[in-house]
Formats: sequence, structure tokens, C-alpha cells
Amino acid sequence: MSLDIRAINRLLQKELKRQNLDEVRAVEAAAWLDRAGLLGDSRHRPGLPLRNLLRDGEIVGQEQRPLKKHGRWFIHCVNGNE
Repeated sequence: MSLDIRAINRLLQKELKRQNLDEVRAVEAAAWLDRAGLLGDSRHRPGLPLRNLLRDGEIVGQEQRPLKKHGRWFIHCVNGNE
């Protein structure tokens, strides 16, 4: 299966705006992507497929807090996204 990173980023930003959120935790965002059929989630480690994309720097508006290994991932709503 080939991932459509642009579609993933579009859905995340669209959902953030629709819900009027400034940011979302990666686990919650992963559930959005799973429901949309864009990125299947892991049953045993929820959010893992999305966290892998975050570690690779593929997601628009991503941030890790604290900025160190094992920090929590967040995705921010950004203006002028794809």
C-alpha cells in the first residue's frame, strides 16, 4: 500500500479547522486517519503508524514536546496548508 502523504496532511488540517482546534495529539489524529481509510492504526500500539511519519518529518504542523526521544507528538493547525 502506497501512502498519500498529501491526502493525510490535508485531512489532518481540515479536521483541525472543522473542530476549531489549535492542535491535536497524535493518537487522536491517528484515529481520524484510520476512520478515513488513509492510514490504518495499530491495535496494540495506537498512533504508531502516524508517529512513524512524524519521526520522518512528513506531517505539516508537527511538534514533539518535550523535544527529545519519547516526547509526545502534536499536530498544529497551520494557515496556508497544502
